[in-house]
Amino acid sequence: MSKYYYLDVSLRLHDNTAYEVITDAYFKKHIVDAVSALFGESAACVDIDVLRYNLAIKRGILRVPSEYYVKIRSSLTLCGSYNNISCSYKIHKTSPILLNLQGPQGKDIVIFATPEDHKVPSTVTLPEPDPQPGLILPNGDINWNCPCLGGMATGPCGVEFRNAFSCFHYSEAEPKGSDCYELFKTMQNCMQKYPTLYNKDLADDDDFSSMDSGDKSAAPSSEGAPKSDKKS
Repeated sequence: MSKYYYLDVSLRLHDNTAYEVITDAYFKKHIVDAVSALFGESAACVDIDVLRYNLAIKRGILRVPSEYYVKIRSSLTLCGSYNNISCSYKIHKTSPILLNLQGPQGKDIVIFATPEDHKVPSTVTLPEPDPQPGLILPNGDINWNCPCLGGMATGPCGVEFRNAFSCFHYSEAEPKGSDCYELFKTMQNCMQKYPTLYNKDLADDDDFSSMDSGDKSAAPSSEGAPKSDKKS
């Protein structure tokens, strides 16, 4: 059974006159676009459900698979525009979904009741599930063994991932994580070297690489350089 994370997210447009109405459909679409811009189209195919949405304040409750939680949260933090309008996301709260009817080894408990059982108040008691550490440990440290990371902390780009996400976790910048852009770019460059392991759609034409396009265009071209008339 899949496990999910809830995210309480609000969208703030720096130019509030640009859009009078942002429906829950557009709210979700822009989040998907933000994930695609950072991690490629394959990552953007993940199911993101908007369970509750307040149209007036552009704030919604998202449900995302736990293995994509880090990618989605990172994408929201680093996203800076909505249809070319400067914007920022604020993540008010995150929480994992707890499966109350879950027994040992994560198996669901099935209880069969007889007709006599229905005639009296229920006396069935379920065992308390074993506490499972989440992404953030009680002392505030990152739990690199959390299943929600999908093994990214130990893969060939594990060092780059841990550096980027540690920066994001401990960031005091506003918006949070905005000072970690270069580390996330380094992480993505590493992932591009392993297309069969990471997303195949992490191409060079993404937002990170576009930052360097201005510098590259300013570099002198060998084609435009004058040719020497010297003969051997």
